[in-house]
Amino acid sequence: MLRQFDLGEADRLITLVTPDRGLVRAVARGARRPTSKVGGHVDLLRRISLSVRVGRTIDALSQVETLESFVGLQQHLGLTLRALYLAELAERFSVEDAPSSTVYQLLLNGLRFLETAPDPNMLMRWFEIHLLGLTGFRPELKECVDCRGELDPQDHTFSAARGGIVCPKCRPAGDDILLPASVTTIKLLRHLNLNAFPSVASLKINSGSARQAERVLRQHITHVLDRSIYSADLLDDFRKWNTSVPSQTVHSPTTEHF
Repeated sequence: MLRQFDLGEADRLITLVTPDRGLVRAVARGARRPTSKVGGHVDLLRRISLSVRVGRTIDALSQVETLESFVGLQQHLGLTLRALYLAELAERFSVEDAPSSTVYQLLLNGLRFLETAPDPNMLMRWFEIHLLGLTGFRPELKECVDCRGELDPQDHTFSAARGGIVCPKCRPAGDDILLPASVTTIKLLRHLNLNAFPSVASLKINSGSARQAERVLRQHITHVLDRSIYSADLLDDFRKWNTSVPSQTVHSPTTEHF
């Protein structure tokens, strides 16, 4: 379950992503009553099985059962915020009445991996680039988006407006916002794109390249959606006062080359 709002005196309006219907918005009648059989199953970040009764104006839930509750994500605020970020992205890239089994499975895998990921931020980057790929918005990382020339093994820039990496020769061609994209950052993004998360879970990268990769994907997602991600802002605020982030060591991916 991705989102919930109180409705009336005892009901709750919830938003879910499903494999066969895409986004589903429905009312859980009486979910906020202490005696409700549904209320305990319609919390955020739960995988549930349910039946939906189609109504004239809005659907209603019935026969709800919890399949996974992701308890590990609820025991640390940082993990909770990251999980909400993944859920919000899945919602923004899904539509109602459109099957989205691949997005559903990616979100499910992402939440499972997040509970035990050595580096939760790496999991987020992996999720972002795979979500962009599944929905047809993956940025161009193999060649310059303007001249289509092969990228030399040097630092480049990234343009969300142009859709990917821009080589130094083409950099002055537009007046869009350009972000730095180092050789290590580009290799990291390529590596994440080509592999399942267990293969990259223990990957270490220097903090500068990690921040670059985050900025590149954040700008690209914001451009594609034409809006900011609310949970990303919450996560940024959390990081400002959290000082317990472990240091990262340098180890660049070697399986992908220019």
